[in-house]
Amino acid sequence: MKSRGYTRYMMASLPFLVFFLSVLPPDAQAAQAFAPGDLPPEPSSDYLEVLEDGEDLGFCAEWNPEFVYRGHHCCAKAKPRKKRRGSWCDPKRTRSNYCHEMTEDQHFYRDVLLADSNIDVLQLVESDLGIKGRQSYCSVNNGFLAWGRQLIPNSRNRIHLKSPDRCVDFGTDRMIGMIEWVGRRVAERYYAPEFEKVRLVVGDISAPRGGCLAGRSGRRGHASHTSGLDVDFGFLVEKKPAPNTFTREFDAKANWWLLKQLFQNPYACIKVVFLDRRLIRKLAKAAKDDPMWPVLRRFIRHVKFHRNHHHVRIGPHAGPPGCEADANPELEANIEENTDYDGFSDLLEWMEARPTSTLRIDP
Repeated sequence: MKSRGYTRYMMASLPFLVFFLSVLPPDAQAAQAFAPGDLPPEPSSDYLEVLEDGEDLGFCAEWNPEFVYRGHHCCAKAKPRKKRRGSWCDPKRTRSNYCHEMTEDQHFYRDVLLADSNIDVLQLVESDLGIKGRQSYCSVNNGFLAWGRQLIPNSRNRIHLKSPDRCVDFGTDRMIGMIEWVGRRVAERYYAPEFEKVRLVVGDISAPRGGCLAGRSGRRGHASHTSGLDVDFGFLVEKKPAPNTFTREFDAKANWWLLKQLFQNPYACIKVVFLDRRLIRKLAKAAKDDPMWPVLRRFIRHVKFHRNHHHVRIGPHAGPPGCEADANPELEANIEENTDYDGFSDLLEWMEARPTSTLRIDP
């Protein structure tokens, strides 16, 4: 039984709670109804281009699955973590899947594509580009996703989802267009019967509305993957049978070819690729005679725990690697690891070798 002191404390706090609720702005009062994991089935907010000057709390309450947990802020500041221990995700985000966060439109889109394999996803993406406005909000490690598009494997793209039942295969239109395009390149390259089992294994992208992806069964979750701009690719394996999950078996030549396809895709610019340094060294040996290696090397950065997959981060538009004229991939790696960057020599190398004109990459 609770003590009398506790009861008196709760009774004394009641007037303050009533006053606090009475002075909340209307949007914040409405947002109280949206608890994490209990989102409305179909957001009705208009397209929102920016959040900085005038935050639309109603929009954020409907689309951001962590809106209440973040103190009713559209873009809450990330809490620092010490050596990646623990998690600052909403405890309710630790779940086996996020399918309940799908909107009615997302359900309809998935059902139609599964029913008709002849629908061209790239045509759908191209027709929708720019219509929805912005889709990815806040930062890569503390954001959310609006109008996310689901990745659907089909006979054209050779894509295999690592965790199809978790509903973590949602991204921006450009993200899905990029993956679909690369998947078709894999199908074109490995058309021979002996390579019919080769697949582009795709891991986590984002939940239907983004937000933190906490680890299952107490495992560490992602530091990013919150806004539809990050995707994990399994290593490309040419042997038969090819694995349908992540593996540490690393074919440097095959994966150098895969990375070049990613960098030259016409749908989304590649900001950075995260990979373990030992695998980067293997890539360097396999690609030493390729003139594109010194151009693309600075956008492939070492990050721990990336020994069995490529972590690819895209930008909000199409374009050359880095997405910006003065792109600094080292800072991206710093965000991912939440530690100080210690590769000053690599930074100088990048500054000296950065291109001064638009990059063109041939197939």
